[in-house]
Amino acid sequence: MQNNEIQERIKLQKQIEILENNAKAYLDSAALQRFGNLKIAHQEKAIQVAALILQAAQAGQIKQKLTDKEFKNLLINLEEPKKEFKFIRK
Repeated sequence: MQNNEIQERIKLQKQIEILENNAKAYLDSAALQRFGNLKIAHQEKAIQVAALILQAAQAGQIKQKLTDKEFKNLLINLEEPKKEFKFIRK
């Protein structure tokens, strides 16, 4: 890897870390634990959720810390609907 690529990756990692730390301020302890589990299993989705939480907070839509139930609903709303397949037997 070139030096520029390494610097870009480090810069990106720092930005992600700042984003996540700011988003964590809006989560209660149970939601924070769920976020940690999500980050381990699906890091890209965790970043997406953190960005969404910060956008909602900046828009004034979040007045208090999100509970685990609210956080879970947020995750459910983010999921893409699964495609349904029907098998027709002849």
